[in-house]
Amino acid sequence: MNYNWLSNTSNACQLAIRQTQTQLLSTDSSTSLNVKPRLLNHLFKKLDSVRQLFLIFTLVALPFLAYADNSENRREINVSDVPMLYKALQAANKNGEADIKLAPGIYQLTKTLVISAPHISLIGDSANPKSVRIVGLGMRSRSQVENVISVTAKNFTLDGVTLSDAGNHLIQISGEYNADFPTLKNCILQDSFQQLVKVSSSQKSDHASDYGIIDNCEFRYTQGIGPNYYIGGIDAHGSRGWMISNNVFRDIASPDNRPAEFAVHFWNGASNNTVENNTIIDCDRGIGFGLKGKPASGGAIINNLIVHQDNADPSADVGILLEQSPDTQILDNRIFLGHNYPNAIEYRFTDTINAVIVDNITNKPIRKRDGATALLIDNKRVKEVSSILTADELALLASLK
Repeated sequence: MNYNWLSNTSNACQLAIRQTQTQLLSTDSSTSLNVKPRLLNHLFKKLDSVRQLFLIFTLVALPFLAYADNSENRREINVSDVPMLYKALQAANKNGEADIKLAPGIYQLTKTLVISAPHISLIGDSANPKSVRIVGLGMRSRSQVENVISVTAKNFTLDGVTLSDAGNHLIQISGEYNADFPTLKNCILQDSFQQLVKVSSSQKSDHASDYGIIDNCEFRYTQGIGPNYYIGGIDAHGSRGWMISNNVFRDIASPDNRPAEFAVHFWNGASNNTVENNTIIDCDRGIGFGLKGKPASGGAIINNLIVHQDNADPSADVGILLEQSPDTQILDNRIFLGHNYPNAIEYRFTDTINAVIVDNITNKPIRKRDGATALLIDNKRVKEVSSILTADELALLASLK
């Protein structure tokens, strides 16, 4: 199937968003807005309607397209132990188009599961992912790459499975092999020596992993802290059009004086990604777009809850960071940081322009650094955690301690 029209549709949606941002910014380039309320309401209604169109396109159209050309030829392979799993995957990698269904149990691997053909799914129990566990060779330093799952093909799906104990990553999506349209949903991902999910790319290739979905998953370190500072939740290079939604990230924290990487980080050429409606608890850093010298662009960070109250973490840092990430929206997030880092949201460097930061509630400042520019509207600063979290959310946090 030719996906060029798909990329064009996504780009058109994002262009409309950027044009609306430009209209907003053209009214006043300072951090306080002085325009007529009627114009402001009109522009934000336009911005929201275009954004909703793009989100519907991402959540509804893309999963449909991912399976549109393969439903008639799909095979179902049932497995209940590790030898059967390796045999099933070997068969699936010949032609793709296979659903490998895992019975409840612990699958203790002896080598990486490699996905090299398109349209392969590993399916456990979406209602109870704890019942289907795929376990790697251990969370420890390795001289060679050692992942639980390595994906080099399009349209891979992981659903209803717990992954744990990797020397590098629990799963690596290889954008350098053009591994587009991956989906991770209803999973638990815990305990790897480096980032839990890696979306890689290569300077030798123009390819990247595009239009991925990660939904309703839990990312965590089960000891309440990571094994080193070089850990993270989702670490994505060059990715475009991803949707990260409805996930929980816990205890992605460094044990020493260097902060861990972000719970969610899009950088190194990443563009037009959306991170929405996630909960991030006691992680050193929450959500990052871009890195100095390796920028991102566009996209949105929307309606996420970021809370850090574990002062035993030695290197806790910022909640949301734009670092050389122009045309990005930060909307409707709630951030409470109980540690000593001074800022809740930061936007940095002169390449960060046309950013829109609206309706966020934080207990610490939103701060620009190093010449960045953004439009700030109706953000609210509060002191008490009870002004940011609901009673149910406070009770849930208390139960996790």
